[in-house]
Amino acid sequence: MTIRTSQQSKAQAIFSLFNLGCMSCSNIVEHKLRKLHGIKRVTVDYVTDTVLVDFDPEVVTTQAIRTHMTKLGQAT
Repeated sequence: MTIRTSQQSKAQAIFSLFNLGCMSCSNIVEHKLRKLHGIKRVTVDYVTDTVLVDFDPEVVTTQAIRTHMTKLGQAT
């Protein structure tokens, strides 16, 4: 995971996924993560199994994002 922050309460993190599967799966992950309070933008690349997340670190932590993604994986 890589994290970048700026002075405008915006951070960016890259998470690794395993065996995402297909484009539909990536769309579901993007849609569900966008619902998490503090998430500004989500980009899932199912070819490289990575998720790029722009978020407000004052509202949500990377651990909360990771936990949410883990729950998504258990739901499928």
